[in-house]
Amino acid sequence: MDESDRLHHTIDVNATPDVGDRAVLLRTQMHFCRYELGCRLPKTHNLDELRKLMPILEAYIKALVVCASGDGELADDEREWILGFCASAGGSYELLETLRTIKPGDLDVAELMQSTERPGLFTHALIFHAIKASDADGVLDPREEMTIRAMASVLGVETEYVDSLIALHREEEAFIKRKMALLFPNGHPFP
Repeated sequence: MDESDRLHHTIDVNATPDVGDRAVLLRTQMHFCRYELGCRLPKTHNLDELRKLMPILEAYIKALVVCASGDGELADDEREWILGFCASAGGSYELLETLRTIKPGDLDVAELMQSTERPGLFTHALIFHAIKASDADGVLDPREEMTIRAMASVLGVETEYVDSLIALHREEEAFIKRKMALLFPNGHPFP
């Protein structure tokens, strides 16, 4: 049993239910994970219990920072995308504050890769989200792509698979544009 499995099994599904904003945050995290990431989190009504998984999320998010800064800088739009993703996935206030000022060069990539993985379960999603974070400023810079491909290689993911994930990202971006045009034919009310 690896560390992420041990963390997963420490969640008390019978913990005292949260109320108010904490209950809303928990619902947001569960919704995002279910409908955006395709996973079901352990059934609990207590945010602190789910936050026992925070080490996995923190490493995952910091790996996104490394890839998005592969061109030498973490653009504001890239940082904002990562902050939003982290918040939606249940990141803590402390983690969000760290991400606001983090210097990508201070991150130990090898250490992140070890703590990000749960034997292969997150590998492909991590690469996909690294592509999305890196392109959040509207430019998937060749150096960012090179960083993503290097991470993928270390994780044992073939180049062709990375190509497929980049194509999927492009398809998703095009779909969102078509969707917004159909939903708001007169222009979006909050552009």
